[in-house]
Amino acid sequence: MMPTMRRAVVVALTLAAVAGLAPSPLAAQIYRWVDEAGVPHYAEGLDAVPERYRAGATPLRLRNKPTPVTEPDAAPGPRTPAGGTVIRYSPGRQIVADVRINDATSARLIVDTGADHTLISRRVLAAAGVSVSRAVATGRLVGVTGSDRLPFVMIDSLEVGGIRLGRMPVGAYDVENTDGLLGRDVLDRFNVAIDPARGIVTLSPK
Repeated sequence: MMPTMRRAVVVALTLAAVAGLAPSPLAAQIYRWVDEAGVPHYAEGLDAVPERYRAGATPLRLRNKPTPVTEPDAAPGPRTPAGGTVIRYSPGRQIVADVRINDATSARLIVDTGADHTLISRRVLAAAGVSVSRAVATGRLVGVTGSDRLPFVMIDSLEVGGIRLGRMPVGAYDVENTDGLLGRDVLDRFNVAIDPARGIVTLSPK
């Protein structure tokens, strides 16, 4: 796959396989679909996916939490769970998380449960003081137009809201129109709840 490819990527590595996202026992099924520009979207129930994309929509192993019924002027904001964080996004648009790498560089990563591993652009990694030439592993990207290899490098820390993760490998790869993807190697560490109606993703400790 070429670096300009817009479609969501699947990372096949020799690293250990990641575990599935822990499902919430509540409410409707969340579906993931990708538009013609390769941008991933999320919707509550298959009926909420545009008809032309339903055949390719993928049910995720997580469910949204039902929104409590409250008076509009008294509706509280989302509560950030202890040891977790809340990511806000515009309903119907891609979910983007603001992150900080190595306590030095900020980036915006698309939250993509279809990506096995987190990918960060070479430009952002360089700004965070990470040498792409010092790879600790090599991965393979597989897409509809072919495959490509990429280096995996170590970062010292990754912060998402109130969450701080320590030393971890990430893929050095330039994903078009974004600083990278926040993949399941991070998301699988948490219980993930998506509320498409309110535009809220909650990550809470397992």
